[in-house]
Amino acid sequence: MRVSEQTRDQIMAVLRRMAEAMAGKDVDGIMALTDPDFRGFWTGADEKVIGKEAYRRHLERDFARAETIALEFSDVRIGAEGTVAWVMADMACRVVADGAPQTLNGRLTAVLRGTGHAWVFAQMHSSLPAA
Repeated sequence: MRVSEQTRDQIMAVLRRMAEAMAGKDVDGIMALTDPDFRGFWTGADEKVIGKEAYRRHLERDFARAETIALEFSDVRIGAEGTVAWVMADMACRVVADGAPQTLNGRLTAVLRGTGHAWVFAQMHSSLPAA
């Protein structure tokens, strides 16, 4: 579904704010972008979260493991209808953990809900393609 330029700009701004908050290990900043009924999956077997507080714990664990984190999105595809938007993007996650730099090239899909004054993540899934 085609999306207005205004909605696209708003969703891209949310993705930029998420990347900035990840780089700053700003859990509260990410929580401000997150719906109370958030749901998410990541690559690890234990990386399934139900609810905003579970997402907070997931982020705190990941931030404790990494010295630095940098997210970059590319080939971002956005659709929307009413107060629901969906995103599909390629994602490069550059991390330094235990002094070792690593780049994880993955994929992101997300559903966002419009609250009337902001877009928030309602659902997210990121993964790494099979080798």
